[in-house]
Amino acid sequence: MDADLLAGLAAALAPVNLGLIVLGLTIGVVAGALPGVTMLNAVVLVLPFTYLMGIAPSLLLLSSIYAGGVFGGSITGILFNIPGDPMSVPTTWEGYPLNRQGHVRLALGMAIMSSALGGFASALLLALAAPPFARVALSFSTAEYFAVVLFGMASVVVLGSRSIVSAAMALFAGIVLGSVGTDSQYGVTRLDFGVTILRDGIDFVVVLIGLFAVGEILDQLAAGGEAQAPVDGRVEGRAALPSLRQLWPYRWSLLRGTAVGTTIGLIPGAGATVSSFVSYGVERQFAREPARFGKGSLEGLTAAESSVNASTGGAMIPLLTLGIPGSGATAVMMGAFLLHGVQPGPLLFRNNALDVYTIFSGFLLANVLMIGVGLLAARVFASLMRIPSGGLGALICALCVVGAFALRNNMADVWLTMLFGVAGFVMRRHDLPVPPLVLGLILGPLGEQYFLTTMVSHANDPTVFVRRPVSAVLVALSVALLVWPLLERRLAGRRSAS
Repeated sequence: MDADLLAGLAAALAPVNLGLIVLGLTIGVVAGALPGVTMLNAVVLVLPFTYLMGIAPSLLLLSSIYAGGVFGGSITGILFNIPGDPMSVPTTWEGYPLNRQGHVRLALGMAIMSSALGGFASALLLALAAPPFARVALSFSTAEYFAVVLFGMASVVVLGSRSIVSAAMALFAGIVLGSVGTDSQYGVTRLDFGVTILRDGIDFVVVLIGLFAVGEILDQLAAGGEAQAPVDGRVEGRAALPSLRQLWPYRWSLLRGTAVGTTIGLIPGAGATVSSFVSYGVERQFAREPARFGKGSLEGLTAAESSVNASTGGAMIPLLTLGIPGSGATAVMMGAFLLHGVQPGPLLFRNNALDVYTIFSGFLLANVLMIGVGLLAARVFASLMRIPSGGLGALICALCVVGAFALRNNMADVWLTMLFGVAGFVMRRHDLPVPPLVLGLILGPLGEQYFLTTMVSHANDPTVFVRRPVSAVLVALSVALLVWPLLERRLAGRRSAS
């Protein structure tokens, strides 16, 4: 195996392949950073251009876009409070407050290093332990998938700990928005109110652009355009990579984020977004100062960002060893395999061993090279901070309109984006939590699909969730996550009364 990996590394270092890795990283970072474009769109758009390539160069290009894209959204999230992708939302919650406190260079540097280290660790695991990890993922059923989604939704209590009631209301509002459209299980149209565009559902990208991008622009305009620059008035144009001494205090956050991201990445359909939210919630439980979360916590930023890129290696394990895509991006990569007449799975390691280990090595290189590409991209996007807030707001708003329209080539999505922009502005002004709404919108449909499929497969017996060990543990953790804040407040009340 070591000889195969060295042969794959030599192939990945060939000038053409190395150039494709750098190109893929650049495309991915830019696509991930631009609101409304998304990494997945970039992978899909590039797929037709891989037809004339070999299978290894094609996968090197697509996997590099994947690795760069899951990081790119954190750049605009930290700089402008506008995450380029849903997976970058937890990073934005901590990175933007650090920016407002004048620590934008540190926030960007920690995000780059956390993402690169998490991605490298998962790529190394992909290369060395793909078969056993794939066997574990294969044993999961829809019951385990639902339990993972439930755990992610339960973390809303952590994210909205200031007001459990308002957080729960926002969560359920997101679930309702996610249920608009045609039910995938039974084909029933729900909550469309006779509007044709709603029959296909409300795209979460529309809601994300509206709540975060347009809502942030409106909030800054209402504040007199003073929210763009850091509070100390300085504009930083570069990211500062943290030293080993700066990284060392956050080593456990990095390890936990990487472990959560890799594990959840193994579950088909869960992906980087779920791993980001779950890792952020888990880190909140381990934090020495949980009250700092949402106000510029480097622990939260490190855990969330490392888990996002760690999920990429995890998602590729079932794709390469079992032919089961672990995420939307790996589903497109599977299309690249089939486009070249290659079936991913166990026989891939015997029939195309050099190609497989070239992909492994290229993925490792991509996460190393991402440090340089990320630094350059952060510098370019940070230079936008010198633009007057009014001009920058107009530019971002124009990109939001273009991105929303490009989703389905329909002006209705643009109007929905503006509507959710107003909703995001109102929620900010009344101190209502936006993250739980986004969480409910993204995870609600996933949870519904897994729950209904499980019920159909097990004769409507809900005890299946506690009879299977993995799902039982996750359900128990979800219940504990929900109950613990209530018990903590009650105990605190008793102590104060005594």
